[in-house]
Amino acid sequence: MKTFITLAIILAANVTFSQPQKQNNFLQSVVQVQVTSQEYDTFLPWQKKNPSPKIGYGVAVSSSEVITTENLIRNNTLIELRKASSGEKIPATVVMSDEQANLAILKIADNSNENSLLPVQFADSLSRTDDVSILQFDETAQIQRGKAQIVQVSIRSLPSAPYPTLAFTILTDVNINGEGSPVLRDGKLAGLIISYDRGSRTGNMLPYVTLKHFLSDVRQSPYKGFASAGFLWAPLIDPAKRKYHKVNHANKGILVLDCLLGSGASMSLLPNDVILKWDNYSIDNLGFYEDPDFGRLAFPYLIMGRRSPGDTVPLKIVRNGEEKNITVKLTRRSDIDALVGENVTREREEYIVEGGFIIRELSGAYLQAYGQDWQKNVDPRLVNIYLTKKFHPEKEGDKVVILAGVLPNPINIGYQHFRDDIITKVNGKHIRNLADVFRILKDDGSIKRLSLQSMDIDLVLDQSMLSESNDNLAQLYRIPRLRFQHRKSK
Repeated sequence: MKTFITLAIILAANVTFSQPQKQNNFLQSVVQVQVTSQEYDTFLPWQKKNPSPKIGYGVAVSSSEVITTENLIRNNTLIELRKASSGEKIPATVVMSDEQANLAILKIADNSNENSLLPVQFADSLSRTDDVSILQFDETAQIQRGKAQIVQVSIRSLPSAPYPTLAFTILTDVNINGEGSPVLRDGKLAGLIISYDRGSRTGNMLPYVTLKHFLSDVRQSPYKGFASAGFLWAPLIDPAKRKYHKVNHANKGILVLDCLLGSGASMSLLPNDVILKWDNYSIDNLGFYEDPDFGRLAFPYLIMGRRSPGDTVPLKIVRNGEEKNITVKLTRRSDIDALVGENVTREREEYIVEGGFIIRELSGAYLQAYGQDWQKNVDPRLVNIYLTKKFHPEKEGDKVVILAGVLPNPINIGYQHFRDDIITKVNGKHIRNLADVFRILKDDGSIKRLSLQSMDIDLVLDQSMLSESNDNLAQLYRIPRLRFQHRKSK
């Protein structure tokens, strides 16, 4: 009897001790991330918009570092962290952020013991239909836990950037109140929430494998990021097309449409190649393969999820009716290579203001600044270029230079209606990018006339009025610099 009582006391003591310990781990691991952000105005790129607050979450990956989403801390001017059950705000800075992965690492500015965090463990596996839990703060800054279930695993575009990623769709019983909310499985970090829809009560989650990939890259300087092959493709379902390309493997193979200038694919693949295997995985005629961890997935995960920039991967293809084994070197996608860059991070874009003419390069950020229906609101010629040619400059360095608008002034009377017109010449000289315009300004001292693609008559500026007009415009529109160029572009 005495032995039984002693054993019961020990078991009770173990239960009492282990439960609070698990809860304390989360109290010291999950933080609320409070961000003040301020981005540049897209249409008046010399000025910033009003500051705006954003609130989300992050999870400790070391005693002084937190992983969160890049979209949350984008364009930040101030980042502060708050622990559960605390009103104290801890300043933090960005160690690394990657818009192509939508992830960022933050570091606590004051790494004292009282600010020390308890890093979480990453999950080792995650499957479709697994039950998970979501952590966030309630209105009293207490940890709130909600139940959730994984309902889908797929490759899709990030909600804040046009890059593919592996994402888990989860169905949950809580209203998620901030991106970056951690998702746990068996007490380990399974992923971070990147978007949530209140109507369907579903959220998209970046899984642990993507988080671990990103963190490993951050730890191994220089940062490599996520890989891209650099080609466009289409499913190959039509029997007539399969016969034309002499593909004898049933239900296998995708068709290469085009390769992007400067990419690894451009040195190995050709249009009309049919890819049967990628990195030793068979690709079906819809572009899917059987992943050993997550089941049926679109093959881009083999590139961005299982490889890194600089890796060389083996391919089995059909070219002109013959099967061949080739290799493709993976790279990291860059706006520099595109005819129309995205500027996902909304970095301050280069511009020139001369005689009221606002001259700049076309970007995805500029088009999307027209709102959700930007494809209807923007000049259809620019929409067509973005949708069909943005990856395809005729020559390396080609960009689309536009007259974005005209600031009214006596020097440009009659020109105020011009907006979003493509510029082909400046001072009679052909241009390929904004850097060409800067060179012409340096050589000629000013812009005398612009040639537009949409009309045969040049827009001419009266040089006798130009200096005074520029001074008046700079004062009226509070333009600190009439010409802005990144140092890297000079």
